[in-house]
Amino acid sequence: MALGLLWIIFIVIAVISLFSIAALFMVKDPRGNRIVFGFTAILGLIISYMAFTALPTNMTVPRVFSASMGVLTLVSVILRFMNKTLSAKILVSASVILGLTQLFFF
Repeated sequence: MALGLLWIIFIVIAVISLFSIAALFMVKDPRGNRIVFGFTAILGLIISYMAFTALPTNMTVPRVFSASMGVLTLVSVILRFMNKTLSAKILVSASVILGLTQLFFF
């Protein structure tokens, strides 16, 4: 029962992140784009945190990899403030996709 619920939550997070990344590149309004970027960045940090805390403490390499996905999100936020929007969008998308991949497979 509990594993089925966790699977449903994972699918919901994956679908939300897919729509968020798609909206990140499709929305042309600057204000809406900032909102979608902020939502995607927060989602990337949450996914990185979930992947980091889901691993045992003796698995240091996967934990460092999941923490680096959070750092990648923070770098994309810094790039966004430096008006390098395309680089920031690509980095935050990569962070979410790699974080979900690590959460699912490792």
